[in-house]
Amino acid sequence: MKEQKIRLIVSDLDGTLIPEGTQQVEDGFFDVLEELLDRGYLFYAASGRQYANIRRLFDRFADRIGFVCENGALAMERERMQYILEIPWEKARAIAEDMMSFAETDICLSGVKACYIKPRSQWFENQMLNVLRNETRLFESLDDIDDRIVKLAVYVYDFPKNAARIRAFLEERYGDYADFVRGGNDWLDMILKHSGKGPALQAVLREKGLKPEEMLVFGDNQNDISMLELTPNSYVMEHSSEDVKRHAAHTTGSVTATLREILMKS
Repeated sequence: MKEQKIRLIVSDLDGTLIPEGTQQVEDGFFDVLEELLDRGYLFYAASGRQYANIRRLFDRFADRIGFVCENGALAMERERMQYILEIPWEKARAIAEDMMSFAETDICLSGVKACYIKPRSQWFENQMLNVLRNETRLFESLDDIDDRIVKLAVYVYDFPKNAARIRAFLEERYGDYADFVRGGNDWLDMILKHSGKGPALQAVLREKGLKPEEMLVFGDNQNDISMLELTPNSYVMEHSSEDVKRHAAHTTGSVTATLREILMKS
C-alpha cells in the first residue's frame, strides 16, 4: 500500500512545543513553521489553552494556521469556528461549585469570549493575567458569567499531594460524564466523554478531506492521548510518562528537530 504523504501537522503546546515550566516556544520553531507553511503543509496548534491566548502566541502566523483550543472543545481557523462542544450551563455550574469546594484549588471556567476566575491567591491571578496572558475576567458569583462554557479546569496547589484526592472526588460524582486528566503545569482538566483533541481533529480532517494517515501529531500528556491514537504518525516527548508513551508510535526530544528532519526528506 502506498504511504500517505503528511499534509497536516499538529502539536500540543505546554510540555511539548513549549518546554515545561516556560512560556516560550522552542528556539527555531517559527523559522521551521514558516518553511512548512510555504511548502504547503497545514499546521494546527492543539492545547488546553484558550483561543485568544494561543492566537496571540502565534501572532504573525495566526491567519495561516488553525487552532484546537480548550482540550478540543473549540477549533478555529482564520477567526471561523470549525467545531464547538459546549457544556450545558447547569452541568458546568454544578461541577464548578464542587471544584471550588476544595481549598487547594483555583478554578478556571473557559468560555468562547473569555476565561473566568475567582482567584484565591495573588500568584494565580498574576499567572492568568500576566504570565499566561489569557483573556480573563474575574467573577464574584457564577451568576456573573454570561458565556458558552466549553471547558472547566482547576489549578491544584501542591499537585503531587492533593491531585489524586480531588480527582477521585470529581470522578465519583461526574465520571459518567467526563474524565479528569492532568494537563500541563499542575492543572487538572475536565474532558467530556467522547471529546478531546482527537474528536476535534477528526472534524478538521473531515472538513479538509484528509485521512488520519496524512496527519502527524506531537503530544506529551494525558490530554493528548485521543489525538496520539488518531494517527500512526504520532510522537510523544521523551519526558512523558509511560502511560502516555504507549499510545504513540514514536518518541522525540524536540518538535522542531523532528520537523526539520521531515523538511530535509520532503
